[in-house]
Amino acid sequence: MTPIILVTGLEDMRDKVRGLEAGADDFLTKPFHPTELRARVRSLMRIKILHDQLELKNRLLKDDKVHLEALVEERTEELEGLTFGIVAALEMANELKDSDTGLHIRRVCAYSHALAIQMGMDALFAGKIRRYASLHDVGKVGIPDAILKKEGMLSDAEFEQMKLHTVFGYELLGIARADDMARNIALCHHERFNGDGYPRGLKGEDIPLEARIVSLADVYDALTTRRCYKDAYSAAEAENTIRVEGGDHFDPDLVKGMFGAIDEFNAIRERYRDPS
Repeated sequence: MTPIILVTGLEDMRDKVRGLEAGADDFLTKPFHPTELRARVRSLMRIKILHDQLELKNRLLKDDKVHLEALVEERTEELEGLTFGIVAALEMANELKDSDTGLHIRRVCAYSHALAIQMGMDALFAGKIRRYASLHDVGKVGIPDAILKKEGMLSDAEFEQMKLHTVFGYELLGIARADDMARNIALCHHERFNGDGYPRGLKGEDIPLEARIVSLADVYDALTTRRCYKDAYSAAEAENTIRVEGGDHFDPDLVKGMFGAIDEFNAIRERYRDPS
């Protein structure tokens, strides 16, 4: 509460008492010198600051929950700063390892964010998935270049080794103490809605929502861009493939959501188009 100084021409003691009882913190009788007023204001402000500090300390001491929340908030800010640094470092490591990941990462992040918004996810979820979708293939740093950069189809043995990038990513992000959403995306973005995916064969809503979203975004991007083993599909061909795979590869509700945001998907594809 702001301190109040009552300035008046009344000099009777009873008037002063009534003023103080009405809520004034100090009393100054006219005429007065400005220097005296400034001095009293400074004095009252020092008292207010000390009172506020004492009140806060008493509240923290009386309420352990408030104290704990303050400490948690401070620690959370520290961890978020650390997480941003970890994400940036892992993204760079991934780009150095896999030449396909540069604009692919930007598109998958943007597609995932647009789809999350379309599905009614809150700003916190949508912001996190935009940040952590970039790490979906971070486990590829553990895959040999002979497999990762091979032109043409992989052999069965090579494909089994490639599958391990999901587990590598999950473990790497665990060591980095990354957010659970990041770990779920890395581990589960190759799971299929019908249970035929890898590495765990999860089915339906047992697959974390963030992984189901990134899975669709990742495949859509893979279809619409050229890779070392395939040419790019047209937008119409890619959309038809996604539509057909609804309920098998992809969550059918998310497929509907993608087509509800198809204009945004098209804009993202153009914005981050690979150089010819």
